[in-house]
Amino acid sequence: MPIRPEFRKYYRADWRRFRAALIDRAGNVCEACKRSHRMLNVTHLTNDPADWRSVAVLCPSCHSRRDSGQKVAVARRTQAYRRGQLWLSDELELAHLPARLLPFELRQMRLF
Repeated sequence: MPIRPEFRKYYRADWRRFRAALIDRAGNVCEACKRSHRMLNVTHLTNDPADWRSVAVLCPSCHSRRDSGQKVAVARRTQAYRRGQLWLSDELELAHLPARLLPFELRQMRLF
């Protein structure tokens, strides 16, 4: 899946070096299923591309299994926008975003 334009700034040369070091350290073994794979992914556990502290090295199947809930939520939100549906509250509309991107008022409510 291509990187969305607004997130490209997080995936430059320093990220590629960091990613390569993580995969080398993992020894081509998935951290979830503990099996050896030739193609490994580095995933953000918080779904926040700016957060480099909570990452994991996963095989493609474990990565897609882990991210499936977030992908479904984003797809439903996109479909709702296209159909002109309204949200009941701002919290539902912003649920797919990382907490650091939420408006200050919502972060103070301790919803997440």
